[in-house]
Amino acid sequence: MPDFSNSCMNILEYAGIAPDNREKIFGKIRTFAGLSDQGASDDATRRLRKELTAYYYDIYKLVFFRTLEGDRIPDEIFMFLYFGYIDEELAGEENTKILYEYARTMGQDEQMHVMTFYQWLRLVYSGRKDPSIDDFSTDYITTLRKQKRDGQITEEQERAALSDGVARVNFEVDNMFRSANRMMTPRVTTFVPFFSGQVLTRPLERSLLSYDIINKTIALIKGIDFSLFYRQTVYTEPEIGVDKAFIQVEVLPDVILMPVAGTRYAMWQEITGAKRTTPGRFILPIAEEEDLSGIIIKMCAEFRWEMCKRIQGARWNDLSERSLTSDYVDYIDTYRRNRELSPETKEKIKAALVKARNSYKEMFVADYLTYIQYESSGALRHNKVVRAILFNYCPFSKIIREGAVATNPQYTQLIERYHNKSAHEQHLFDIVIGRIEKSGNRVPDELITHGEFLRL
Repeated sequence: MPDFSNSCMNILEYAGIAPDNREKIFGKIRTFAGLSDQGASDDATRRLRKELTAYYYDIYKLVFFRTLEGDRIPDEIFMFLYFGYIDEELAGEENTKILYEYARTMGQDEQMHVMTFYQWLRLVYSGRKDPSIDDFSTDYITTLRKQKRDGQITEEQERAALSDGVARVNFEVDNMFRSANRMMTPRVTTFVPFFSGQVLTRPLERSLLSYDIINKTIALIKGIDFSLFYRQTVYTEPEIGVDKAFIQVEVLPDVILMPVAGTRYAMWQEITGAKRTTPGRFILPIAEEEDLSGIIIKMCAEFRWEMCKRIQGARWNDLSERSLTSDYVDYIDTYRRNRELSPETKEKIKAALVKARNSYKEMFVADYLTYIQYESSGALRHNKVVRAILFNYCPFSKIIREGAVATNPQYTQLIERYHNKSAHEQHLFDIVIGRIEKSGNRVPDELITHGEFLRL
């Protein structure tokens, strides 16, 4: 175990901060660490939190860019980049040991879908990932176009900025990072991004997330809602006789772990740019102090909702264009006069709406959570109307359809209708495949994958 008693000064020196400023920042961090209540509301404590927060993001940029120089990166630098660690006294000696061991074994996700924020920034810097949208849902490219239109930059400067790694990282830190990092914590008004042992609500070792547990949790949800991350797209290859075929492709989201301990999450964006077959972005604190399974299910529910709105556009709540969102909005708007619902059920819906603050989306997230956690195991909780909507647009996987809910009268008709629709789609697909094979051509991988989707 290395000596971390001088972590703060080492990190500040690594960032290239001048000696006099290092002493100033170190003094403020040690003052903050010595407070018995770091969330106090007095003016001095509020001012100190504000100063430390301002320091943090500047230091993070400096440290990040220094790591790109290729030199050996010290342990406490990784701890800072992964967890926001700055000082052993602020973190606590035992927590410091845990963070050190965890940082040493982090590595990378083999599937490259889950990553620390530091790893994510490296992808943004290299151009392999585009910066995220800001608080106004505006992405980096749109921001540059607006700046050019307003005369703030020239066309040549716009082209240069698109591939400028430093500018891309600055945009990501100044927009997504500042907002999302704060969103992860329940203590928004007293939030300080530096890691402090005082803010933890349960032992750190029980909260730290791993790539493996996140991938396994997402796999379990996909095992229930198999079409969750599939998008419809058009496949064409006239050379083998396929002029236009609608196929499904799976696009898994990027999961970014913020260097913070918290209880919240963010489904930050459902796609990247304008193309619908690009990954969404899920954001989690690297130390998640709430039930991970429930949180990821909620993120998936938000993804379902926002993806449907994206596809439907302005008609997302128009019942003449049947969709998940339009059917669900109609269900909420008309439940009081729906004869299929009992008075007791209507009272439950009314209470649930109050709890969801009359938000269609929050109501749907709660219903989706129940659908995945309870209905999929045969423990019925929903009324017949919302059950039909969820099963129609988020059907259970084959193993659930033939297992937990197979003989339940509440699902029998829904499953039969689904199988009839699925059989029709399979028949049309088999005709296309038969035509390709008869011509002596090889069946493209995209069509093989679509065929596997139809059998899920």
